[in-house]
Amino acid sequence: MGSTTLIRGFKVSVATFDAFLRANNVYETYGTPPFYKEHPDKDPISKLLFAKISQHDPDADKNKFRVLIPHIRGFTGSQTAYVAYAWAAVVAHREVKMDEDLPVEVPTGFEELRQDILGYGKDIGEGDKIADEGKLGIYMVVTYDIRGSYGDELYRSEGLI
Repeated sequence: MGSTTLIRGFKVSVATFDAFLRANNVYETYGTPPFYKEHPDKDPISKLLFAKISQHDPDADKNKFRVLIPHIRGFTGSQTAYVAYAWAAVVAHREVKMDEDLPVEVPTGFEELRQDILGYGKDIGEGDKIADEGKLGIYMVVTYDIRGSYGDELYRSEGLI
């Protein structure tokens, strides 16, 4: 099943992001979307992102931080990863409520996380970096197969259950 996710966050080269993961003893992505098994409690990448955020905001919501990597079946791994602080996943259709689903306000500690991750790009060759690495924005990420569970709330929001 395919998945489209609107996110608010920043884009980063997979090479830079994987260097960050490697330095923090988490398996690299190699440009393949991570498998979210019961996000965030059993997803090592989401747990790492939350641990970094919670150093700056002990009251942060652990459910708000994840990485998404675009993937289309039949193509090699992506060179771009997106680190999100808000997202709205879409399986079939969805009304996007910008203020609720994709709030503008950047959570406390997210900028520090962004700078920490980008710091691992200093030793990455220019050929492995994407344009506008670190740019904050709203992005749409398509993953051909949903990897893991987004939970029943997603299916309820789309009127599928």
